[in-house]
Amino acid sequence: MQRQLKLNDSILTRSSKNKIISHLTTARLLLLGFLVIILVGTLLLLLPFSTQKGKSINFIDALFTATSATCVTGLSVVPTAGTFSAFGQVVILILIQIGGLGFMTITSFFYSMLGRKLSLRRRLSMSEEMAQTSMQGLRNIAIKIMLLALGSEILGVIFLTIGFCIQGVSFGTALWYGIFHSVSAFCNAGFDIVSVTGVSLVDYNNNYLILITLALLIGIGGVGFIVLVDISEHKIFSKWSLHTKVVVIMTLALTFGGAFLFWLAERTNPDTIGNMPLLGQWINCYFHSVSCRTAGFASIPVDKMNNLSISLSMGLMFIGAAPGSTGGGIKVTTLYILITYVIATLKQKKEYVVDKKAIGTNTLAKAASTVLLAMFILFISAMLIFAAENRKGTQNLLMLIFEQISAYSTCGLTMGVTSSITTFSKLVLIMDMYLGRIGAFTFFMSFARSNRETSKIKYPEANINV
Repeated sequence: MQRQLKLNDSILTRSSKNKIISHLTTARLLLLGFLVIILVGTLLLLLPFSTQKGKSINFIDALFTATSATCVTGLSVVPTAGTFSAFGQVVILILIQIGGLGFMTITSFFYSMLGRKLSLRRRLSMSEEMAQTSMQGLRNIAIKIMLLALGSEILGVIFLTIGFCIQGVSFGTALWYGIFHSVSAFCNAGFDIVSVTGVSLVDYNNNYLILITLALLIGIGGVGFIVLVDISEHKIFSKWSLHTKVVVIMTLALTFGGAFLFWLAERTNPDTIGNMPLLGQWINCYFHSVSCRTAGFASIPVDKMNNLSISLSMGLMFIGAAPGSTGGGIKVTTLYILITYVIATLKQKKEYVVDKKAIGTNTLAKAASTVLLAMFILFISAMLIFAAENRKGTQNLLMLIFEQISAYSTCGLTMGVTSSITTFSKLVLIMDMYLGRIGAFTFFMSFARSNRETSKIKYPEANINV
């Protein structure tokens, strides 16, 4: 009798576990994973020895910092260098690395190193996290991603250490600066530990070695891991996948096009680049254009830029980086898909063919949904922040919109108002950063019931005027 009861209890327990697992979809697993990492990071930052002597941090600010680090944003309510101890900075660095590479990619790498097979659920989660449509070869991809990431970061450490030494920093401090900023740049996080007052890299805007090294790391991390693997395997442009070609072309166009427009707008502004030599102007404009693509480092004061440059910065932040990368935004591929369909519509084509491949309606639907959901979240968040702040003047509204777009796109550029906003506004920005890193499409999809049954009934197409 007792054996039968134990057997029944075991069956009930197993069935309840199976029910929980069945409800834990790939999208929900990613949401939960990032949430757990953020909460653990928050608790670690609240420890007394995470802050410098005589400094403390409350729960909301610790939560904001942990979310910003895990979601590789870079927005800060307190200066990282002037608030956190060496231990606290290491915690932030670990959160950046996990958030940038993705916890599923990292765990899959260690699984592979231990010789263990990846489960179907783990492979599904990893493919979702990296925006990979196929699950083939994910084990090898995880290894290649880790090697490419670590290799890029090590090279970054070497050049950045030299750059900080040239600036007059002692070797030990320069090495730590190099490690922290190399990881922060590759992961497109934008956290820095060289500014006690929170002005980012403005004091280093004449150190071209540091700026160029950081810009290259940001660019490599922002094109996406699948693109990096594809380029490493196929050295010739013609052999690259269509995805890789689109990402590279769009990235180069937005980066150098943005840099040129920034230079035109700011070349006579003495508060930004007006007093710099021509080479310094170009390098700082290039750096800012790259940083707008979700990195968050600032070599020139953003709040001193003119309205044209601020508008352009918000546009680049909203677009963001590539899918499956360390960056955020709506992604360059989404922009490309929408542009191609606009062109196809203007030419009255039913489909648009690129590189002998037609872009399907499912791809268009996902791209359009991504943009609409992003605009919806930004609109709702803006209304909430405006209501909470109740600040007057168009300049204040512009600054708040800038911070909010920066949070959702996980960029981290700031006009200096993040530290002075209300607790409620901080919570809104925390949610924006979380949704921006996970992706609004993934977030809402995790709560929607999937209906995979295909109807045999074909309905007539509706004719609605647009």
